[in-house]
Amino acid sequence: MEIKGATLAYQVFFDIDRNAEAALKVFNAYYRAHNHSGKTYDNFPDFFLVRPELLEGRDIASRASEKMLLEDCIQRAKARNGYIGVTKNRNPKLGYYWIELSVFPFMLGDPVTEESKGEFFHILTKFIEYTKNNPKMYGDLTAEIDSDKDLALMLKEIGRMAGRLAGVLDNYPLEMLVTFNPAWPVGEVKKLLASLKDNDQDWCEVFFEYLIYVMGKKTKA
Repeated sequence: MEIKGATLAYQVFFDIDRNAEAALKVFNAYYRAHNHSGKTYDNFPDFFLVRPELLEGRDIASRASEKMLLEDCIQRAKARNGYIGVTKNRNPKLGYYWIELSVFPFMLGDPVTEESKGEFFHILTKFIEYTKNNPKMYGDLTAEIDSDKDLALMLKEIGRMAGRLAGVLDNYPLEMLVTFNPAWPVGEVKKLLASLKDNDQDWCEVFFEYLIYVMGKKTKA
């Protein structure tokens, strides 16, 4: 995700210990009043986090489907001792806004959406860094970067995608946004591979095949 045009007026939303009143106004406008346009949406940022306890037990949504969505987010966020992310989207032609909810910190196994690609690719960069520093485990994914132009381009793109977190990190510490096991056990790597293979960018499948090749080569050795 990316934060654009954040102003001082938004700062209350970024403080999870002080944003209850402001955040509840957003949730009530969207889920109870079903207001999807107007000045209300100018008064909060493109993305902010809330504690799941803020919404727990509150009768906010009037539609059954939205009640289920909120409850699912609350329980998943609590299960990882995390937060609920609120992303504001806009159709510029219609002036129509909609909100998408997600659970943080992002962890491997979560769906990789358009909004969570920054988090996923950040974790991928950490795995690449791990293989470089610990080649005996899975092989070094950067070993052929000087001789393989395609690999160099893919690694550059991975870094660029991970850079989408930069704006969010102005407002939240990294540990609130992503979590992974830095020891990289096999189970965690399998989740990484599954998310990489399912990514909708064509070059990700090529990088997936390269990763499998490097790890397979290491296993045979």
